[in-house]
Amino acid sequence: MRLLDTLFDRSVAGLSRTMDLTWKRNQALSANIANAETPQYRAIDVSFGNELEKAFEAQSGSLAQTNASHTDNHSTQGDTSRLVRDLSGPTKPDGNNVDLDLQMGRLAQNSGDYSNAARLIRRQIGLLRTAIRETR
Repeated sequence: MRLLDTLFDRSVAGLSRTMDLTWKRNQALSANIANAETPQYRAIDVSFGNELEKAFEAQSGSLAQTNASHTDNHSTQGDTSRLVRDLSGPTKPDGNNVDLDLQMGRLAQNSGDYSNAARLIRRQIGLLRTAIRETR
């Protein structure tokens, strides 16, 4: 049973963090789309890969905080994700660099990523329910 707990906790916690980050990325992409015509607006995005990697590393327990004065770089408590400038779009004469087509494509991809994470969590919960039923 301990193995099941460990596997379930790690995967669901990582998927939960994925959903949090995709939600924050959705907000950033929506802000970009809303400001597509705002002069001097620079597109933003969430530093997604690094934050997700930190979330899964934190679940692995590979590093331990051995002294209270050490900082916890792998904490998943609170919102530690960073917004970064997205320089992928061409800069228009008014200084705005939002490419509406690119942002809409990213928003669609991000929505799919969120749905996939939610589906995987539902599947994990379903497996746990099946395991519980079968042990009776």
